[in-house]
This record gives sequence, structure tokens and C-alpha cells, in this order.
Amino acid sequence: MSTDPGHPDMPNSVERMLRPERMETLDPFRVLSHCPVNPRDTVADIGCGPGYFTLPLAKFLINGKVFGLDTSDEMVEACRGRLDEARLGNFEILKCGEYDFPVAPASVDGLFIAFVVHHPSDRERFLTAAKEMLKPGGWCFIMEWHKKETESGPPQEARITPDEMRQFARNSGFRVQGSRDINEEHYMMTLINR
Repeated sequence: MSTDPGHPDMPNSVERMLRPERMETLDPFRVLSHCPVNPRDTVADIGCGPGYFTLPLAKFLINGKVFGLDTSDEMVEACRGRLDEARLGNFEILKCGEYDFPVAPASVDGLFIAFVVHHPSDRERFLTAAKEMLKPGGWCFIMEWHKKETESGPPQEARITPDEMRQFARNSGFRVQGSRDINEEHYMMTLINR
């Protein structure tokens, strides 16, 4: 997921994912202002990496909880360390599989999935498996790369257009609520569990 070695041109490192320049185009608090998250929600951050979005989510969820999920031991440890250092107590960081999530079915209000859907080979299976964690009517907030040439990001063949994402979402049992560009390179989409 966030740390899949399938992109040979992308070094998978904590430092790369937390580099300060990333704030210029992906300010986590600006991104969260577009997310339907409520301070009382329980949210699963799938592909949490070193916690770039997990930490701001935990700070926002003052009466809620965040589950940080990743397939990489290195990222799970980095994320846990960052949230421990911030002295936040409303989180649980867990290792997961590509299609297997250690969170009870229908137990979360929202899913936060940043730059992860392009990794699994079976995107509908991934979204369907993730949806199992969601309560009925729960939200899913996805961010992905536009399918065009950019200085960084995954290879073109791995990228997903917004139209393709809508189709994967519908085929996985979601209702598409809306989408918009974040910047020239990235877009966001909000889905609802039917």
C-alpha cells in the first residue's frame, strides 16, 4: 500500500514521506477541511505510512479515534512513534494485509485512504474489503494522483483517473458523493457506504 516496493523510481522511506516540501501541495489540515470527518468519529487511515495524515487526524478527533493501518513494519513503527511522541492517546497503529484489515466489521465512521488505491492489483477487492470496516452510511475519503506526467508519483500505468475511481467505487458498493482537484497533481473523492 503506501509502502509497496512496486514503484522502482519511488524510494520508500519515512523521510521522503515526511519531507517539509510536501506541505506546499498537500497541507494535511487543508486536506482535512474537505474531508467529512467529525471530531467524534472513529476513522481508519489505510496505508498510513509514517503518519503524515494520521497525526493531524488524531489531533482533530478530540472525542474520536484513529486506526493507522499499513502493510509495512517500518511504517507502522514510524507512525506509532510519531503519535506516541505527540502524547496522543486516541489511536491504534496496526499492521494489515493488502486486503485484510484487523478492525471489526461495521465499526468505523470513516475511511481515509491517501495515495493507496493505485497500489493493489485488484482495486475493487481492496475497496470492498475496506468497506467492510465502515458503518452503514459511513464515509470514505480518497486521494490519488491524476493520470498525467508529474515530477514525482507512481508510474502512469498505475494511476487511476477520477472516472475509473468512480467505477471502482460503484462496483465496490459505494455511492460517489463528490470529487475535486486538490492541486494540479492530485484529486480527492468522497464516497458513502450504501
